Amino acid sequence: WHTAAPEAQKKMFAIFACSGIFVAVCRHSHLLTMCDMVRSGELMKCPLAICNKMLEVYGSDLCLGYDIMCKFSKTIAGSSIGPQAKELCLAGVVPAFHGYVHNRGCQVNWHPLYVDGVGIEDFEECEQTFAQSNHLASCTRLTSLFHRHQQIEQHFAFHD
Repeated sequence: WHTAAPEAQKKMFAIFACSGIFVAVCRHSHLLTMCDMVRSGELMKCPLAICNKMLEVYGSDLCLGYDIMCKFSKTIAGSSIGPQAKELCLAGVVPAFHGYVHNRGCQVNWHPLYVDGVGIEDFEECEQTFAQSNHLASCTRLTSLFHRHQQIEQHFAFHD
């Protein structure tokens, strides 16, 4: 029914396809990269795109924190960026506070306390970033894609 709709209606409802943003921030809470989360059948495309960009820009010996890194590591290994991630020694952790809700095996293997080389980092910077940007949801919800991107970019340019 969407393809049969008038052009104006297609554009009008196209804004609802974006359901949020997926970001990567450094330990200093500076935004490194972001992409739109678009409702579709492929739920891992955003984190895979972010991982690919991080490997492309920053190269080897990266450690990424992700709430479901214990499961996502298998997705990376089976994806097209799997060989590159292995070659560049991509490591991952489950952020400290999320790690406590996972099972014991997950905590021992993925919690930052038990991963060599991460120091005392908790990998919770995304939570802090989103706490500061929550107000964007109400003012970008019904805007055009261009104005949504503009508002989000201005927010992060000001807060970085």
